[in-house]
Amino acid sequence: MVLTVAAALLGAFALGLRRQRQTFRAWIAITAHAVRTWRSRPRAVVGSVVVWTVLAFAVVGWDLASFIHQSHDLPTLSYYVGRVTRYPAGRGACFAAWLGLGASLAVGGRRRRDA
Repeated sequence: MVLTVAAALLGAFALGLRRQRQTFRAWIAITAHAVRTWRSRPRAVVGSVVVWTVLAFAVVGWDLASFIHQSHDLPTLSYYVGRVTRYPAGRGACFAAWLGLGASLAVGGRRRRDA
């Protein structure tokens, strides 16, 4: 398993080498600049960051509360995911949703904004 993950990471690195539009240093500089100037961003950007942060804290809080109370009245998220992925159609739907989310996140920053 570890060998497979290492081979996948090495292959992704080797295939992606020299294909990026900007260097790693430039990417870090742009990211650092964006973090420093986040207050000047449009409301939609700040709002989306707030929504994702609240969502992440809600998911972690739900699972934490489920594990602390150990009650069947408040099942964990893995309980629900297990109910869906028990069947092949559920596994396929979760995998398709995962691929779709990844594709939208990967392509979202590359779309051209026509003014």
